[in-house]
Parts: sequence; structure tokens; C-alpha cells
Amino acid sequence: MKDMKDLETLKEKELAEIAERIQNTISLFRKIACVLAVIIAVAFIFFHVRKDYNNYSGSQLVMAEVVDIEGTSDKNISVTYRYNIAGKEYESDKIQYTEKIKRGDKKEIRVKKSNPEVILQYNDVDFIVIYDVVIGLCLELAVLWLYAMATCMLEEDDAWRNIFVNRGRE
Repeated sequence: MKDMKDLETLKEKELAEIAERIQNTISLFRKIACVLAVIIAVAFIFFHVRKDYNNYSGSQLVMAEVVDIEGTSDKNISVTYRYNIAGKEYESDKIQYTEKIKRGDKKEIRVKKSNPEVILQYNDVDFIVIYDVVIGLCLELAVLWLYAMATCMLEEDDAWRNIFVNRGRE
């Protein structure tokens, strides 16, 4: 009878060691996944900010005349602008938020220097960089929140595993 209890105790210890090794491995994978997610998010932010900055820094502000306005939806309108750059006249469309605008109005728009027919969405370079950084910070917070939630859920799971493996014994 004593040998059975010793054997049972030995099996419980082996199971506890296996459970601890599994938990350590899961914890290591969790940390590696979090670090990789943060690195990927930072790289995404960096390249996105750099792309937008290069896109907007290679642009110029011009005064344009509103030629046509079409309502595409309740939130957006398609505005056709006519503008001159270095004596050459261009006409391009831009989808933008609905605002009070009519034909013949003069408005400042930002166009690419390398391709003046492309109208950029925003006029302020600083705004777009700050906008990208804020989106990136939100992405980082989401990654950290997911890590915290995964940690809490696994700790709860460990408590339940402890109850069933040890049958409530400490």
C-alpha cells in the first residue's frame, strides 16, 4: 500500500514537473511573440511614416479653382480642381469630406512635384506625420493589451489546471 502511495506521489511530481516545463515553454513563446509583434509594429510605423513624409515632402501647395463637384456619398464628394504649375494647366479629381464648396471657389491644394496630376489628401505635412505616429502608438497599445489579456487568461488557465492536476491539494 505504501509503495502505491509512493508511486502515486512520484507520478504527481512528474506530472507537476511536466506541467511546469510546459508552462515555462508557453511563457517563453508568449514573450517571444510579444517582442516580435512589437518589432513588427514599430517597423510598420517607421516605414509608413517615412513613406508618407517622403510623399508629402516631395509636394507643393498650389491655388486651384473648383471646376466640378459630384456627391459620391453622404460623407464624401468628388471635387475637380484646375490649377497651373510652371505655366502648364492641370485638371484633377480629389475625393474629400463634404464641405461647403461651390464651383469657382479658390482653394489651396497639395500636389506631387514629380506628378502634378496627383492631388494629395492632406495639405499639412506635419499633420500627416503626427497622424501616422498616433495610429502607430494605438497599434502598439493594442499589441501590449493583447499580451496582457493573454497573460491573464493563461494565469486563470493555470489556476484551473492546478485544481485538476493536484485535485485541490497544495
